[in-house]
Amino acid sequence: MLTASPELWPGPMEGVMSPELIRAADALELTERWMTPFLRLSTAVPGTRKLAEFAAPFLESGLPVTVQLMGNRPEVIAAAAARFMELGAAGINLNFGCPSRQVTSGGAGGGALRDLAGMVTTVETVKKAIPASPLSVKLRTGWESPDEMQRILPALAETGCVSAFFLHFRTVREQYRPVSGREERFEAGLRLAAPVPVVLNGDIDSPDDASELLERTGAAGVMCARGWLRDPLLLNRIRQGRRDNSGLPSADEARHRLFRCVLEQGFKVCRAIELSNFLWGSANPFFERLKQLPPTAAVSRIDL
Repeated sequence: MLTASPELWPGPMEGVMSPELIRAADALELTERWMTPFLRLSTAVPGTRKLAEFAAPFLESGLPVTVQLMGNRPEVIAAAAARFMELGAAGINLNFGCPSRQVTSGGAGGGALRDLAGMVTTVETVKKAIPASPLSVKLRTGWESPDEMQRILPALAETGCVSAFFLHFRTVREQYRPVSGREERFEAGLRLAAPVPVVLNGDIDSPDDASELLERTGAAGVMCARGWLRDPLLLNRIRQGRRDNSGLPSADEARHRLFRCVLEQGFKVCRAIELSNFLWGSANPFFERLKQLPPTAAVSRIDL
C-alpha cells in the first residue's frame, strides 16, 4: 500500500555533494530535505568551527538537515551528534553501510555489520546524548548475506532508539554489483524492522520504479543517489506519482540547468569535469571542451 506522503531523499553522496551543488539544488528546488555525506570520526570530536563548516552548506538551505556520522567510538559519535543538534540539525544518521574497503577494514561503515553488539551500543549511546532528536540508521542488508538482516534489524529496532532505517538492498560484499531479488529483500527488511519505518535505497532511477516499490512494500520513502544526478528532477517526478509529468523539463534539460547553476558560482575545471561525468556519464557533452582548459582554472559558464 502506498504511503500517503512518502519521504523523498537525495542520497548523501560522498565526493559529489559540494557546497556549489547543494546551493544549486536548493535554488532549483530539487529536494525538500538533506542528508549530509558521512563525517568520519576517530578518536576525538572536531572543534565546533569545523563541525559548523561541514554542516553550513546544508543548513543554509533552511531545509531539514540530517547529519550522517560514522566511526567506531560510540562516545565520540554521541558527543558530535549533540553538537550538531545545537548547530541546527534536524536529526542524526549513523552510517553502518559504506562498503569502501578503506572504511570497513577499520570496523566503520559497513564493517559495523560484523559487530551487532557494537552497533547496539552505538545507537544507545548516541540516543542518550540526543534523547529528543531523531536518530536514524543507514545500512545494508548484511555483510556477507542478506540473511543477516534477520538478526540485525530486529536487534536495532528493539533498542527503541532508532527512528528510521535507510536500507540499501545489497550486502557489503556485493558492493554495487547487479544482484537479483531487490524487491524481496526490501519486503523482508520491512517485516524485520517493524515497527520502525524504512526508507528504501539502491538503484531507484525512475518515478515508476519508486511508485511500484512504495506500493508493493508500504515503505516510508525512497532515497535516490545516482538516479537523482542523472535526472535532478527525479524526486519532483516521484512526488507527482504516476500523474502526467509533462509540465516538468526533461531529465537532460534538468541536468543542463543544474550544471549551469553550479558553474555560475565559479567551479574549478577539474571539478566541473568530474561533475559532468556524474551527470552524463563518460560520454558527456562537455568533457572535450573542459579538458582544453587549465584544470585548476575557475569556469563560471560553458555553452550549453
